[in-house]
Amino acid sequence: MKTDLTRLDMVVNVRFPGVKAHGIQIAAMAEALADTGLIVDVVVPRRFPYRAVDAWEHYGVRRNFKICRIANIDTIDMVKPSAQRFPFLMQSVTFGLRALSRAAVDRSVGLLVRDHYTAEILVGGLRAADRRRLAAEIHSLPELRARRLQVVKVLRKLRAVVVISEGLKDDLVEEGLDPSNILVARDGVHLERFENMPDVAEARSHLALEDRPTVVYAGQLYEWKGVDVLVEAVGRLPGVQLLVVGGDRQNLPRVEALGQKHAPGQVIFTGNVSHQAVPFYLAAGDVVALPNSARERISRKYTSPLKLFEAMASRRAIVASDLPSLGEVLRHDSNAYLVAPDDPTALAEGIDQLLQDEALRTRLSEQAKLDVQPFNWSERGRRVANFLRGRLVVGAGWS
Repeated sequence: MKTDLTRLDMVVNVRFPGVKAHGIQIAAMAEALADTGLIVDVVVPRRFPYRAVDAWEHYGVRRNFKICRIANIDTIDMVKPSAQRFPFLMQSVTFGLRALSRAAVDRSVGLLVRDHYTAEILVGGLRAADRRRLAAEIHSLPELRARRLQVVKVLRKLRAVVVISEGLKDDLVEEGLDPSNILVARDGVHLERFENMPDVAEARSHLALEDRPTVVYAGQLYEWKGVDVLVEAVGRLPGVQLLVVGGDRQNLPRVEALGQKHAPGQVIFTGNVSHQAVPFYLAAGDVVALPNSARERISRKYTSPLKLFEAMASRRAIVASDLPSLGEVLRHDSNAYLVAPDDPTALAEGIDQLLQDEALRTRLSEQAKLDVQPFNWSERGRRVANFLRGRLVVGAGWS
């Protein structure tokens, strides 16, 4: 007997709450899916060391969903990063097995899994009938061909796969997935957080920044994000300051060293800040930069960065790399100024063009503000919920 989808477990093997963007996306989507009437549990591992942080307050979302923390063997942070591969695999396997045990107990719950390893364990461990209530949300595919084929083989067995870009869908269809089983749902933004942005002068004064031309970058500092190129580009623009918001302990020292080398005295680093404070930092800029690299597939074809939609909502002009992933949303000389990726000269010229032309900045930022309206979390939650309700089969006693 088929029953309607009323309950959904979001099974996500991440530290929650944490400092990475995927935690923001998970919390926002749990809130949005619950708003559609689903009873949502976010199922996460109890990571070591455990921090008793209120996830709802941390991400600024309403308490309309629950969080279930399940035990797993986690020794990842006990060893140095270069030795974390085996502890990571052990943690992933034990979390996946515990998630499988939970899924097998109650067959009236739909499942939305967010990582490749857990998806493999659930697909391999659930009966064929139970796999009909399992969906996956995929943000990337492995670069290694053998591993990529293994992940694709798992996804072919699912009735519903949510992806964040057309490029990712195209690659999955090329690998043999049925396109009718795939929903493209790009990431989003809490638009209401950008309704009362301070003006530039107020934001800079509050942050104790010098009142001079300012570029803002907000996000992680992985090399494929392109911030290394951005630092070098700003170093070619005397008198311009760069505000770098975010960064983890592995990547921040590298970028700080690049700042000293290429742009001494021009780069201000904030470290991690509350996600709810990001709009205020963006408000301090004349230009917001998204300098993604073209060297990695995740950046070139797959990414749908949260900071893209936040930049569009901020009413600040955007300079961005001209990539297929970003080009799904951004258009040159319409809602952004696009430049060749991995080219500090081109990026510096783009920034300078925007800083010299206030009318251009205004035109691009106003169009971006209009274009970002459909990319709100509520709309994404509605689309994903409708897709899952139409594709998943939950209940017991199927023939």
